[in-house]
Amino acid sequence: MTWNKVCRTEDIAIGAMKAFCIGEVNFIIINGAAGFVAIPPSCPHMDNALIDGFFDGETLTCDKHLWQWSIPSCEPLGDSECRLSNYETEIRNNDIWINLNKNILYNHEE
Repeated sequence: MTWNKVCRTEDIAIGAMKAFCIGEVNFIIINGAAGFVAIPPSCPHMDNALIDGFFDGETLTCDKHLWQWSIPSCEPLGDSECRLSNYETEIRNNDIWINLNKNILYNHEE
């Protein structure tokens, strides 16, 4: 396992998203009302940046085709056809750590 410290928990407000890159792995950390989740930066449907989407503290919505997911469970809502993949995360002494033993990539539709 390759664990990396990303940031402090207070660096991402509740209801906020922030993009990060460690090595060659890009990801987004979302601070939902029920906890943190780290996901790939693009929508699994099409290669659209999820950081440009909308997050209300519980639901992440892609701004391209309005697919939605519950955060932090990553389960699909509404018309979404698949679950969001996510990286394993841990909170250690108010620091967010992410396991980057593999780069999660989607096979996007054209």
